[in-house]
Amino acid sequence: ATRMRRAYAVAHTAHTRLNALRSTSLASVGGFQRVASATAVRAFARASGGAMGRFADVPEAPKDPILGISEMFVADTHPEKMNLGVGAYRDDNGKPVVLNCVREAEKRIAGNLNMEYLPTNGHKEFIQHSLKLAFGEDSESVKNGTIAAIQSLSGTGSCRLMAE
Repeated sequence: ATRMRRAYAVAHTAHTRLNALRSTSLASVGGFQRVASATAVRAFARASGGAMGRFADVPEAPKDPILGISEMFVADTHPEKMNLGVGAYRDDNGKPVVLNCVREAEKRIAGNLNMEYLPTNGHKEFIQHSLKLAFGEDSESVKNGTIAAIQSLSGTGSCRLMAE
């Protein structure tokens, strides 16, 4: 259990570094292409005591530039500074600000909620749009369906699933 908690912590750290990683390595598996985030795999293998094997020579991803912006924000002494770097606008008291357009979107969505469970693999249309976003509208692999993909938790939730 302790080893798995440590693996989760290391995977979480790797996730923050992976946010900056725009290029991914593609490994062909059974005719499908699988996106492999090498840094997370290496971090998990190292923390869980697993053998590094084929991942031993994979370089670590660069530091996350968004988190670097947050670090600069913390170091800035200007009294009127505003942190716009990490996905949530905050007021002068540090409380999250919800934009009016977001409130309007919430109202529209609230009137059209689907309470059914998603399929095990996730929302098919969301996955297709995600693949097009990640690989490009003109990607042959997207067009011919040779990329295997599922929907999972975002952010550190995926790292936790991997660690567990």
